[in-house]
Amino acid sequence: MASTVHPIDNNTNFTVYSTTKAALGPKPLFTQIGNKFYFIETEVKKNWHDAYATCRQMGAHLISLNSADERIAVTKFLQDNKIDTFYWTSGNDLRQQGNHVWFPTTDTVDVDIWYPGEPNNVAGKEHCDIYRYDIHLGLNDLKCESQERYICELPKHVN
Repeated sequence: MASTVHPIDNNTNFTVYSTTKAALGPKPLFTQIGNKFYFIETEVKKNWHDAYATCRQMGAHLISLNSADERIAVTKFLQDNKIDTFYWTSGNDLRQQGNHVWFPTTDTVDVDIWYPGEPNNVAGKEHCDIYRYDIHLGLNDLKCESQERYICELPKHVN
């Protein structure tokens, strides 16, 4: 049963536990960008599954870039703060090859947000999606076992 997630203030710290139940220590704050709250992991790299599990332990999900406004706001924040350029998103085609969806909603990933030439499923092994910005902006499919940073997104509070 999922617990209710309430809005947090910027003075809240979280203790996150690894799959071995060892405390990873206090985590930095969720940051408000636009009308949502995000945790941006800037130090530790994880595979997609571990990144997703870490977000769930915080009551969040890997980021789903559902709207142009959200993509613009998050990208601007990352660029303004000179934060690393590759982050796991909730996007994947694990359920059906070639059908990339945001997990867990299963909303289809818009075709217009892919990095040029993506998704390309190199060697038939790229099923999890990162968000990257360098020369271009967009999603890129990678092996789920790749080690990348990640962004968690708190669900909107429902009264």
